[in-house]
Amino acid sequence: MANTEPQLALVDIQEPVLNTFWPPAPGWWLLAVLVVLFMAYGFRFFWQKWQKALPLRQAKAELRLINRPEQSAQLNELLKRLVHCYSPRHPVLSAPVQQWQDFLQQQLPQQSLPDLQSLLYKSAPTEGDFSAYLQFATQWLHKVCVKQLERL
Repeated sequence: MANTEPQLALVDIQEPVLNTFWPPAPGWWLLAVLVVLFMAYGFRFFWQKWQKALPLRQAKAELRLINRPEQSAQLNELLKRLVHCYSPRHPVLSAPVQQWQDFLQQQLPQQSLPDLQSLLYKSAPTEGDFSAYLQFATQWLHKVCVKQLERL
């Protein structure tokens, strides 16, 4: 005789899988991507600022090496190169000495600037004129160029 009673199929009890930290939920992936993009943008921003300030840092380093009146032409060339770095088509770069002097004096009107014509083209420039020009150049690098960099 056949057994007509239904057989109960017993299944073992299984515990649910524990939630682990990996793989993270899609929201965490999105947050991680946004953080990486933000960090990349910040790095790029500060890298560009640092690169724009590179000529100014180099000019300040060169300025520390200029300390004798015979180097007044080098000092003048340093200032012109710095203007050329930030504004390659500036008309004062090809202007005569008097217009160059007027341009510099307009940048720092409170600072006295010696006569560049006599300073640059004399066979032996005086120590006083050179030190006044060196002091002017130092002030110009620290005040005017930094302000122009902030505008970039």
